[in-house]
Amino acid sequence: MKTLVLGMGNELYGDDAVGIHVVRRMRPEIGEEIACEECSISGLAILDVIEGYDRLVIIDTIKKTHPKTGRITVLEEAQLRHIPGPSPHYVSVPQAIAIGKRLGLRVPKDIRIVAVEAKGLYDLGEGLSEEMKNSIPTIIEHVKEVLSSLDQNQTANT
Repeated sequence: MKTLVLGMGNELYGDDAVGIHVVRRMRPEIGEEIACEECSISGLAILDVIEGYDRLVIIDTIKKTHPKTGRITVLEEAQLRHIPGPSPHYVSVPQAIAIGKRLGLRVPKDIRIVAVEAKGLYDLGEGLSEEMKNSIPTIIEHVKEVLSSLDQNQTANT
């Protein structure tokens, strides 16, 4: 089974780039059998990145009313809301995956999202806050746990 760990975010918006930073730190620690990619694109273009993989772990920030920087929630694909984006031309990750399936593309069937809370997601500025930098080891441990659980699910289903 081909697995992709996808760190999403925008480095121009501070803590929003945490997924990218996590993937950069994880890459040397993870075996070659798992792909680790950075991603700052959205919409249907994401299909080009995820096509051909069986399993997908996305690391991205999540917007909350009262966020605690670095708090993690692990979600499955079914738990994602299909909310419209800032424009009628925007397609969310769940919508892109659904479109990929309808088109018959080989998109991941097993998807987990490591959602990381952050403050000031729309504040322009490069670099992670100290609070977010300090959260990276914990985020990496959660990603590794998710990967382990995917392996256990695969073993149980075979």
